[in-house]
Formats: sequence, structure tokens, C-alpha cells
Amino acid sequence: MRRKIRTIGMILVCIAIAGSIFVMSPLFPYVRSLAVMAVYSHVCKEDSIMEKEGFDVQIPGGGATNETDWYPFVMTFTADQEFSNYIGKPGEKLTILYNFPAFNLSEGCSRLYDTKSQYYNGFYGAYLVQQEDGSAYGFDEQGNLDSDAIADTAKFDFFSLVLEDFGLQQEDEVFTCENIELDDGYRMAGYDGWIRMSSDILVNGASHKKQDGVTSYLQYGAPNFAVKEAFTPVEMKSVVYGRYFEEYHTSIFFYVMAPDENVCRQCEGEILKASVIE
Repeated sequence: MRRKIRTIGMILVCIAIAGSIFVMSPLFPYVRSLAVMAVYSHVCKEDSIMEKEGFDVQIPGGGATNETDWYPFVMTFTADQEFSNYIGKPGEKLTILYNFPAFNLSEGCSRLYDTKSQYYNGFYGAYLVQQEDGSAYGFDEQGNLDSDAIADTAKFDFFSLVLEDFGLQQEDEVFTCENIELDDGYRMAGYDGWIRMSSDILVNGASHKKQDGVTSYLQYGAPNFAVKEAFTPVEMKSVVYGRYFEEYHTSIFFYVMAPDENVCRQCEGEILKASVIE
């Protein structure tokens, strides 16, 4: 009996040691991220515009491509009150579908922080916006995309929800949008009538030294790449597809942004154009 108890004790000790070693390994932040974000995204989706209006937007994750490029699945975040306050319009609603660069498993964090990666600072996904009066957000009187309104949405997302949590101060925020080109007549997600906007963006980069108490590290991992200067602005390429869905009182904008134009094109062709609205 004593031998059996001793054996069980040794097994438990080995399990505890193995668990401690795993927690300290660079693989642990990735596994933790997958677990946390799967649950948190599901909770946010229950309060999303999609859920309230009875439709779904399905965007492929990184697992749909042959490259180690993006995180395995697209996440959902609901930011109604925060966005409404940011743009100064009561009653506005915003649901964000997003994905970010894949983890570098040897470093224990996303390539979002890696200035040497072609995916540095990159994101893709969709913005779903509802105005309180039911009108089309992000479009001008002629029905063209309103680049200023779309820029406001992107700035809210990138600054308020990402970089400020990393430690970027508001007075140091940089965002410019140039070389805007608009084209219409595109088909996306099973629907005609999309307008495409491409542009060059200058925005703060995500590279920074690890800070204490940053909640976002649960999804991206804590930065573990060399840092020359935190939040140095970086030139990015951006593509947005926009369409207003009157039946849902919702403007939908598919987007991708990355420092490498080829990354944008690949994401546009393999992921965004493979998305479905149903």
C-alpha cells in the first residue's frame, strides 16, 4: 500500500514539474491565447450586430492558407459604447471581426511585434457599423466610401483597442492616409455592389518593450523581439471593401492592412474574397 501511495505521489510530482516547465516554455502563451480567445470571442459574438440582426459573417482564418501567416481563427469584439464615445455620436454600434499575424512559437508571441516580418503590424477582418437612425455609416451623399469615416473606425480600433493598451500615449499617435483610390462594381461574400478603396497609411508600429499589466498580451503574447524605438510609425498598405446592407441597417467593411503590398494582395485574394455573409 505504501509503495502504491509513493508511486502515485511521484507521478503527481512529475505532473507538477512538467506543468511548471510547460508554463515557462514559449509554447505556453500560444496555447493560452487559443483557449482565452476562443471563449472571449464567443461571448462577444453573442452581443454582436450579427447576432441581433440575424445574419453571420464568416471570414477564413490563417488555417485556410498554406502559409504560416495569420492566427488560426478570426475573432469577434463588440465595442458599441466605446466607439460611440470615440466618434461623439450616441447610439452608434460597432462589431469588429479581426485577425492578426501568426505566433512565432520560438519567441512565444505574435509576429505583430516583429519589425522584420512582412506581417508586422498587420490585421485583417471586417467592421460592422450601425447608426442610431439606420442610415449608412461610412458613405457620402453620392454613395461613395467616406475615407474619413473609415479612417476614424480604423484609428479607434488600432489606437484605443491595441496600441494604447501596449503603452502608446495619445499625444504620440500618428495616422495619415494618402494615395486613396476608389473603384466600384465588385462582388464579395456572395453580394454585388461593393466599393474597393486602397490607400497608403502611416501609423505607429506595435514594436515595444514588454510592459506590466497589459491585458492584450493574453491574445498576442508578450513582445520578445528586439526593439530599437517603441511605436515607430511604419508605412502600411491598406485595402477596404465596403457595402451598406439596408436589410440589416448595417455597413460592412472588409479590410486588410500590412507593410507588404503582396501580403495585402494575398489576403485579399485567399481570405477576404473567400468570406461569406449568410
